[in-house]
Amino acid sequence: MFKKLLLHICCAPDEAWVVSKLKDEYELHSFFCNPNIHPPEEYEGRLKEAEWVAKKYNIPFTAGDYNPDDWENAIKGYEDTPEQGARCFQCFLLRLRKSAEFCNSIGFKSFTTVMSISPHKKIDMLNRAGEIAAGEYGVVYEKFNFKKNNGFISSVKLSKELGLTRQDYCGCRLSLKERDGRKKNIKQESIDE
Repeated sequence: MFKKLLLHICCAPDEAWVVSKLKDEYELHSFFCNPNIHPPEEYEGRLKEAEWVAKKYNIPFTAGDYNPDDWENAIKGYEDTPEQGARCFQCFLLRLRKSAEFCNSIGFKSFTTVMSISPHKKIDMLNRAGEIAAGEYGVVYEKFNFKKNNGFISSVKLSKELGLTRQDYCGCRLSLKERDGRKKNIKQESIDE
């Protein structure tokens, strides 16, 4: 019998790679919990693809409530901090608390997040948020670093094979604004050359 592991899912590309790596070792349950995603159309698109991946790999799937106000409240006071800073920690903590709570509610003893596959996420920050959340709900946060051993590159290849959408921002309105600013700067630089 496999050990049960709840996977916090942020998007289908990350989910697909992690599920493909863990499905033969764990009894998995995918939990899509992302009140940070903006706009709602982006949320719906990511949700549909994540559901599709779970179905493809025959993994149970649950979506948490989509309440962007939860995210706004969690990052209040951190809006002006850069990506990979304090606001991201608060966002991770919010989503991993909800994951730990759900993990406990379905009788699983441990959970993790697929976010560690991203080269844009700080693993120590994710682990700290996961451990805090786990402690609050009496479950265990399993530390994985899915970007190791070319995990991110492999996830990009698998995403292409599966026809999944690879996002170019983390999902929140502030990250979207930062992405748009970067694109504007790149466009301006090419005009100036």
